Amino acid sequence: MRHLLLASTSLFTVLAAAPAWAQPADSLLDELIVTAQKREESVQDVPIAVSAFSQEALKAQGIDGVGNLVQSVPNLTFQRRSLRTNFQIRGVGAQLIAATGDDGVGVHHNNTPLTSNRIAEAEFFDVERVEVLRGPQGTLYGRNATGGVVNVITNKPKNAFAAGVTAEYGNYDSIKAQAFVNLPLGDMFALRVAAFGLDREGYTKNTLNGQRVDGRQIWAGRATLAFEPTDSFRAWALWESFAEDDTRGARKQLCAKDPGLSSVQGVATGAAQAAFNQGCLPASVYGSNVYQTTNQLATFPGILGRQIGLQTVDSLAGATVSRNLREVELAGRPVYRPRSDLYEFNVEWDVTEALKVTSLTSYNENESYSRGDSTGARPTVPFGVTRYTPQGTLTDGQFGTTDRFQAESGGAGHSEQWTQELRLQSNFDGPLNFNVGGIYIDYESSTTTYSASNVTTLATRVLAPTAFVDPSNPPDFTGHNYFISLTEYDLTSKALFGEVYWKATDTLRVTGGLRYTNDKKRTRGSGSTLLAPGRGPTFNALQRVGFEEVTGRLNVDWSPDLSFTDSTLVYASYSKGYKGGGFNPPGVVALGLKPSFAPEFVNAYEIGTKNTLLDGTLILNLTGFYYDYKGYQIARSVNRSIYNENIDATIKGVELESIWEPMQGLRLNANIGYLDTRIDEGRVVDTFNRTRGDATYIYGNATTGGCILNAAGVAAVLRTAAGPSVLSTVACSGPATLTARLTAAGVPAATAASLSSGVYAYGPDVALYSSGAGEGVIQDLEGNRLPAAPKLTVALGAQYRWEMPGGWDATLRGDYYRQSSSYMRYNNNPFDRIRSWENVNASLTFNKADAGVSVQAFVKNLLDDDTIVGFDISDENLGATRNVILLDPRLYGVSITKTF
Repeated sequence: MRHLLLASTSLFTVLAAAPAWAQPADSLLDELIVTAQKREESVQDVPIAVSAFSQEALKAQGIDGVGNLVQSVPNLTFQRRSLRTNFQIRGVGAQLIAATGDDGVGVHHNNTPLTSNRIAEAEFFDVERVEVLRGPQGTLYGRNATGGVVNVITNKPKNAFAAGVTAEYGNYDSIKAQAFVNLPLGDMFALRVAAFGLDREGYTKNTLNGQRVDGRQIWAGRATLAFEPTDSFRAWALWESFAEDDTRGARKQLCAKDPGLSSVQGVATGAAQAAFNQGCLPASVYGSNVYQTTNQLATFPGILGRQIGLQTVDSLAGATVSRNLREVELAGRPVYRPRSDLYEFNVEWDVTEALKVTSLTSYNENESYSRGDSTGARPTVPFGVTRYTPQGTLTDGQFGTTDRFQAESGGAGHSEQWTQELRLQSNFDGPLNFNVGGIYIDYESSTTTYSASNVTTLATRVLAPTAFVDPSNPPDFTGHNYFISLTEYDLTSKALFGEVYWKATDTLRVTGGLRYTNDKKRTRGSGSTLLAPGRGPTFNALQRVGFEEVTGRLNVDWSPDLSFTDSTLVYASYSKGYKGGGFNPPGVVALGLKPSFAPEFVNAYEIGTKNTLLDGTLILNLTGFYYDYKGYQIARSVNRSIYNENIDATIKGVELESIWEPMQGLRLNANIGYLDTRIDEGRVVDTFNRTRGDATYIYGNATTGGCILNAAGVAAVLRTAAGPSVLSTVACSGPATLTARLTAAGVPAATAASLSSGVYAYGPDVALYSSGAGEGVIQDLEGNRLPAAPKLTVALGAQYRWEMPGGWDATLRGDYYRQSSSYMRYNNNPFDRIRSWENVNASLTFNKADAGVSVQAFVKNLLDDDTIVGFDISDENLGATRNVILLDPRLYGVSITKTF
């Protein structure tokens, strides 16, 4: 509230001081044309909840990339995920993590769907507009999108010469440049070429070597050739390329260390203490105790290290991390190298004055590679002198020679996508019109996830002498001394769709749409080959699945002639969204979990009104919606992999969008969203809170993943002479393995079987692995909120423009955004909560239109808060650390634009 009052007071003071406040309001708001229904219409005439931003609006509001859209669109959130970008609109997005999964919010480029894309890394350059459609798009848009669509429309060539260049310099030695040139090439052709570049230092400091990380080196370019031989035929060929080579990915790890249980029901755990800790305790990212480090004895390499006798104490004992969220400890520099090439060929042919054929053809290729230290801090305990480390050091291909634990993770990916869309659209004078078509998508991808440590390399040599140890750096991903998960995925999607528009009266219009979708998915994956004999991946059998669904929408809109408005549109709609199911990785299937997850569906009901008032100086739009959400796909971490499953939910909310020009030169805007989400049905195991506070059970770790054990049964085993040493290595292995180990240690067979039965004794509320170990106490999610779905989002903006001598004008603008608290996980534990946060941006722009010169000074995150806007939790076998996502720090700079 203090920050809000400060920002509001400062803005009011500046605006109140301007003499033009007394001027009459005689300006009209600019009309923005959108293609939300695959035809050009004024945004105020579209009976859909859509937010649209012209290139000028993007620059004025400081929206240089998709992440900033959240501060201008109601009920929109955005998180950058490992496999894909994750927009959420009205609580609907992609909470699953699977190479075979689909996005909840579709990303489109010139109306073409992009399954893989670089929209999270790239910035907007030379775009005509950006559209955000809210709600299921079950008819016209590429792949069925349950949440909505983000559509980037680029500038097309025109039949007149034009050019422009923008250069920007800001703090963190940020240098940004973009330019375009538009060349008419005779009567039929025109060419437009645009480019973008960014080079800046990182916002994060690596305290181990003093270097900056999380910097950017980005280049992007686009060439568009237009061909218009006649007034009735238009075509565009586009090539867009993107490349990045920088240190993105250095995220702060937070942890409240779990020391492990020293006793169970009064019995000392002894040698088994390390088997009863989960790395990091469940703790809030805002806690004062989270600047510790994970207990490495609970991680996969830590478990192996103590099993072979290399290191029986926590290698990070006593280590802490900086309380500065922008300081990390990394061995080396992170590597992040994505690349993409997009080709489009779009045709519009006016067959007659009333019929138009549109063809959209695209090919998109994406590659990615990332690698970086995942230890979290510099280990405090060296290896010491053992039979494996007679000099106190380890040597392997990935890490060289080191005297203490080191770990890294990363991955690589490649994808290709072909799409072909063909539509026939009418524009008859009569009451009936239509838009019908079909789309074909062929998508192939290969995704590799990688996790390595020097300890696992040693364990491979000791425990699996026939396994190939990769000597190369960087790794070639064929070694069996590190964890590799390789997934190959093919998607073939075909759809037929159509909408009919009936103008019943001059003011009443009905839209009906249907879509038939046929999805065929094929995948094969390699289970973990760590410690396995041989070299390279070992693939499981090919899996196939098909989905056929019919979706659509019904919309009624009314444009009454009201005395108190300039124009009014009232609409009510029903739409159905669908998103296909997919496959779970082999690693979790081996534990007895489901091999696939089901499709999801949204039945969405919406009412809204769009109004232009006060002689065109006020736009006031209001929308209400209700969603019945079935099969919402969610993910959780299991055994260094991901398990996806389905739940049901209800979503409802209200959105307000408004722009007002109360007097000449002054423009105010407000975008407010209220969202109420509720999970109706879902029963899961919380990987990071497996016991859910039930003292009957305790947590146990193993290389196969975490589990829960019966506390009384564990105490009984600990009382035996062999119990502590046996439990230290096989705590989660199941009754058969524990019985065999106890028997081998000298415990009579009948006694061993009875003791094992006690360790794995559970009530009916516990889910079990196929081994018989307890996966965890089942949590009933009913009544919980959906993740990343704040109840309130508020965006307020004000700008004032005034004339200056010499043909110059100046525009002062301020933007305020606030998001209420939310949960990062559907479990809704106290430690899942993200506090409310806010942001203030400001800019001052000087423009001389006749000279084509514009100068802008800007500041973002004026409050300079190190705001946590999200986090994820690493797998148990990787330490269960909280990896936080921060709002960019205070950024300021100056940009100069010259157009010709």
